[in-house]
Amino acid sequence: MGDVARRCVFYVGGFDPKGAAHYHALYRDECARQPTADGLQRTVGPRRRQANDNAAWQIQARGSTGPVDTHYECLRWDDIVRQHWPRSTAALWWQVIASTLFYLRHGTWWRMFRLSWPPAVAVFTPFLLVCALLLGIPLVAGGGGWWVAKQLQQPVAGVAAALLVAVGLWWAGRRIEARYSMYWLMRSYAFTARQARGEVPVLEERLQALAQQVVARVRSGVDDEVLLVGHSSGAIMAASILARALRIAPDLAGGRCRLALLTLGQWIPLLGLLPMAGPFRDELRLLGATRGLQWTDFSAPPDGCCFALTHPITACGVPHDAADGAKVKLLNPRFAEQFDATAYAALKRDKFRLHFQYLHAAPQPGDYDYFAITSGPLSLAQRYAAQPSVEDFHRLRWRRRPPA
Repeated sequence: MGDVARRCVFYVGGFDPKGAAHYHALYRDECARQPTADGLQRTVGPRRRQANDNAAWQIQARGSTGPVDTHYECLRWDDIVRQHWPRSTAALWWQVIASTLFYLRHGTWWRMFRLSWPPAVAVFTPFLLVCALLLGIPLVAGGGGWWVAKQLQQPVAGVAAALLVAVGLWWAGRRIEARYSMYWLMRSYAFTARQARGEVPVLEERLQALAQQVVARVRSGVDDEVLLVGHSSGAIMAASILARALRIAPDLAGGRCRLALLTLGQWIPLLGLLPMAGPFRDELRLLGATRGLQWTDFSAPPDGCCFALTHPITACGVPHDAADGAKVKLLNPRFAEQFDATAYAALKRDKFRLHFQYLHAAPQPGDYDYFAITSGPLSLAQRYAAQPSVEDFHRLRWRRRPPA
């Protein structure tokens, strides 16, 4: 029997200019596709604008276990994303170069690489691509044009060859970028660097306002569970919002309403490892010390755009006492068990799509089911109470080989 009849979900998306309309349609359509293991019939209501400028919708789940009503609200920051979303190629390339050098200069990229090499490689590859385009196109095109002109004794032919080579290299570079959504990743990467330097004051104001909304909802007493969900770099925002809410109301996690944090494909060390991100590490320290808080992190090792099965607090150099603080549980969604071999191989090849699988339906039901988590009768703590946290995952850590 479940322990939740009424729930509030606060969803925080990643660095994405698409707003609540996109995420409402995604939830509605994917929820309809998800095969259910709990036997509940779910109805996703229309999206409605709230007085606080967020958007929300209602989810009704009905079945033999009793009704569950969920208020699902998107905590808005997509307007801030759009303000910091460079559209020109020149501006974006400048951000790629400046942000990568910033992370390298402070040693943060190296610490990321030692912690989990796939996300470190993912954020460094766009820098290599930009350098290859900036340096490779003039060198290769110029060299090729010179060789053709010399062989044919025709300067015009050399110019034409150089132009063809330049266009071909540009086309190939853009194809590679689109294949792996590199520019989307770099926009998020650059924004996190600005956030660490305190250059986005409007974000600080928004996070504080959203924290007050979370406090008001928990204190209203209408819910059995308030679940804060952060996906990708939205996990950074969700952690910060919850920490600020706990500063406003230190007893927030100790009442009748269960307070829980769910992070999906998290990027928390991207900010937490920067030397000037001390205020954010203080927020992680507060979350870790909060008794009664359930923090469950789902991350898939094949997802190269997250710090898979990496403790979001201790990875940032913040100690965490599991016996006398928040219950932090690291779990693998095991997407491979929810797809046949062919479909899963295709999913793994599409890195961008894989990073969003946490929010999508799967052909077969499994232990991880986003729609059961957010609209089912079990609280987050109850649903995964029997699953042990993954504490010894080191496969993606860089290890220096001992000398022969």
